[in-house]
Amino acid sequence: MENGEISRRKYVLDTNEFIEVYSVMPQKNHSTKQKQATAESLVGLGQSELTRYNLGFMFSEQESLLGRIDEVLVALRRVIRATDLHSKHLAKTTGLTAPQILLLQTIRDRGEEATIGELASDISLSQATVTSILDRLEKRELVYRERSKTDKRKVHAHLTERATEVLKSAPIPLQAQFARQFGDLQEWEQTMIISSLQRIAQMMDAEHIDASPVLDIGMLDRQNAAPERNDTFGGDKHN
Repeated sequence: MENGEISRRKYVLDTNEFIEVYSVMPQKNHSTKQKQATAESLVGLGQSELTRYNLGFMFSEQESLLGRIDEVLVALRRVIRATDLHSKHLAKTTGLTAPQILLLQTIRDRGEEATIGELASDISLSQATVTSILDRLEKRELVYRERSKTDKRKVHAHLTERATEVLKSAPIPLQAQFARQFGDLQEWEQTMIISSLQRIAQMMDAEHIDASPVLDIGMLDRQNAAPERNDTFGGDKHN
């Protein structure tokens, strides 16, 4: 029997077989001797009793599996809800999206010589997406762009005074909170989380979906701060 698993579809008809089969069942906190003793104590039961016992074991295992599935789905739902609530909080307090805040912070941290390409690289978005976000921020008079005085091929993005004031009162991005706490974990914990999330993405047929490392719901270059219903996870393809 591979990996100590048995087929739930067959009945145990032979006493010796029952002892052998039960002894390799994956019981929690049961030693081999304990399982052997339990098996031997059940050999006197009739076929109907053994059948009921096996069915009870099946239902117990099924309930345990359903419970674990629920725990995973609840955790995923909480991540989605937390991201959605944070996006709404940003919209209410600043009128901006998480990617817009992230880009403004990157421009601030980069200084006066930040090019579009450098900004795109820093936040792992395509230059086209960054340009689209800058277009929206420029319309709101939060940034302005100008060509480099030394190299006319380069365009630099700058913050306005209004943007600087907005950033002073802006809440800490959810992504920054996660990054800080993730960095405090042991390397094996980080690896375990990455592996588990990658497996979940695979199980949901989502491993081939283009996604950027930005914790936000909706199109990353959307105009409105609140996510639109039809673009929950779109528009974040990056190079």
